[in-house]
Amino acid sequence: MPARITKKVLFWLGLSLPMVALLGMTWLVHQSGGQFNNSFNFVMKTYKVLDMLEQTQSYIVDAEANQRGYFLTGREEYLEPHQRAVQAARDKLAELKRLASDDLAQLDNLAALEKMVDEELVFDPKAIFAAGQFTTNASVVALTARGKEKLDHLRHILFQAHEEQQQALSKHQQEAEQDVVAKQIMSLMLIIAVAMALVMVVVILLRLEKLQEFVTVCAWTGQVKFQGQWLRLDEYLKRQFGISVSHSLSQEAADKMMREIEELNRASTPPAPGQPPKP
Repeated sequence: MPARITKKVLFWLGLSLPMVALLGMTWLVHQSGGQFNNSFNFVMKTYKVLDMLEQTQSYIVDAEANQRGYFLTGREEYLEPHQRAVQAARDKLAELKRLASDDLAQLDNLAALEKMVDEELVFDPKAIFAAGQFTTNASVVALTARGKEKLDHLRHILFQAHEEQQQALSKHQQEAEQDVVAKQIMSLMLIIAVAMALVMVVVILLRLEKLQEFVTVCAWTGQVKFQGQWLRLDEYLKRQFGISVSHSLSQEAADKMMREIEELNRASTPPAPGQPPKP
């Protein structure tokens, strides 16, 4: 019974493991495809954000330069490039906020940039001093120092934004690498499971092949010929299939044995006085 149960377990494992492995590999392929698409989209989004940060910095620097030119000269030809650069910077910041909607740290950096643009670069030309008012060297130095201060503040915020984006990209790459390693381990386990299933199937096929072999049985003694030897049936089953055999008596053999015992008892019992001897 234990041997038969073991064979049944091996048989069903041999059938089920390949199916489970096939489903697992299908799931892994699906997950790997989704992970690849997500990683590709994230990398593209990251580089797009970095490129837009560079463009935003360029627009802000251009707006500050034209603002300073107007403050120094009062010439209106600086106003149109200044307003165009400010509007372009605002548009880029709005698009950056949309792309970084799930990154709170990056949203803080973008909010700081927006505040800088609104407070430092936006001005009303009608409320500014008359043209040519700042003509002294001290005025030039003051505006230049103020412009440098603005640009330093700008670079600090953009540096933080770049660092946040680079750290997010690095973190995503690490997670992707860990996910790839985990999937490789799972794939290896599935391959091992398939190999074990194939071994079980081969074992079962070998068993079936043995069962299909012709067996020579002695017509007189009932012994079985196995590898050049004549063996009792129970010995043959044990060597060939690992089956242990128990012994008992059939009803026919038991009846025959009882009749023989009775006949022997009658033959050995002496006749009673006055009775003829038994034949």
